[in-house]
Amino acid sequence: MTDAHVSLQDFRRRLRRHLPGGPDGGGAPWLDGLVMEHLPSGNVLRITFPHIYFARWFTPHETDFSAAVNAAWPDDVAPRLEYVLHGQPLPWRPAPQAAPFRIPDILFLHAGGSGDDAPLPSGARNAFPLALARAVVLREPGHSPFLLHGEKGTGKSHLLHHMAAALARQGLRVILAPAARFFRHCPPGEQTALLFWQQADALFLDDIQALDGQPRAQRLLAALLAHRPDAAPAVLALEGGPHVLGTWEPGPAASVRRLLSAELTPPDMEARMRYLQQCCRENALDLPREHLRLMARRAAHFRGLRSLLLRVKAAWGEGAAARPSLDDLERLARTGPVQACHAGHEQILAEAARCCDAAPADITGTGRHARLVMARQAAMYVCRRHLGLSYPELGRAFGGRDHSTVIHAVKKIGKMLESNKDVQRLVARLEKCAHQEQPDSPSGDGLFRT
Repeated sequence: MTDAHVSLQDFRRRLRRHLPGGPDGGGAPWLDGLVMEHLPSGNVLRITFPHIYFARWFTPHETDFSAAVNAAWPDDVAPRLEYVLHGQPLPWRPAPQAAPFRIPDILFLHAGGSGDDAPLPSGARNAFPLALARAVVLREPGHSPFLLHGEKGTGKSHLLHHMAAALARQGLRVILAPAARFFRHCPPGEQTALLFWQQADALFLDDIQALDGQPRAQRLLAALLAHRPDAAPAVLALEGGPHVLGTWEPGPAASVRRLLSAELTPPDMEARMRYLQQCCRENALDLPREHLRLMARRAAHFRGLRSLLLRVKAAWGEGAAARPSLDDLERLARTGPVQACHAGHEQILAEAARCCDAAPADITGTGRHARLVMARQAAMYVCRRHLGLSYPELGRAFGGRDHSTVIHAVKKIGKMLESNKDVQRLVARLEKCAHQEQPDSPSGDGLFRT
């Protein structure tokens, strides 16, 4: 040793007294297998392991060993510890053993939990995603994993809840969470993906667009998809379309794009009515059907409906002298951030785009081609006349235009209808589309009660 000239054999006896268990408690059975050598130059105590398995056995005790060396060393300055694996010329320090990854309980959806009673976004346009969802619940092969995408408020989260709750009732261990929260609890790495599928039977991730700018989470998502057992259901929900993955890393983006894809469109009139009826029951609101129908005409998405209903509850909640009139509701719907004007305005936009062989975005855009301008103004006229939208509402719906632009368009089309047969045919075609508000498919709420 240094100035104290204590032998390593004496130091080993002193060391054992400072280890957990002490000399009489049978502690530190691994100590005798350690080869220790003191190097006075640099005051280094070199610890050599006979083989890799012994090093792994020693690893959990490294902290106790270091503290015991500091206490048992006879000099004032304890040596620096250096770990060497036998047969390797370079110093080797045992890596700390991390605890095995375990999925937090908060990410699991338990059978009988809330969130699966919201109405489904039914309609003929949503027949394909609903069929895929039913196949996932029935665990039919070849339908999972799939990517569910669509604009905000179309019911993607509701559909995920329906599928997850139905599988949880079957006794499966189901993960249901927003992607951002899920990856906060899951350390990145391929080992996490392997351990994940040992603990979970199904995975439902919402809002995966939140992973933009998080390459480590994106890679873990790709690993989860790669290691997924064939029988394990998995559904990812994405706001927007697959094009939003353009800023992701190429590998993870390709993994998601390869999935079977289904777009969810805004709920039809029947689904919006059923959603309002359920919300009224939950909030103890007694509103006539004609009131609900007006609200359903004013908001195309579930979020817009809930926003409007909450403002109705705030204005005419408990203790209100009377129910709101239709005029009251109309005024309330025209103020505040209702998410969308009316589901019919989207259908009219789509029909106007078909009439001039363009896309709906071209109708609401800044294009000045004569056909686009005529289709845009005719769509404004029909929305104003048949949907009762205000000029500011129409301006917001048609690309954020000023209300004076809408007023000019409506007046212009009204005059041209008197003599222009092309405009008459165009407006008649759009009016026919505006009247198609009847439900186009049966309810889908019993879809997963198998």
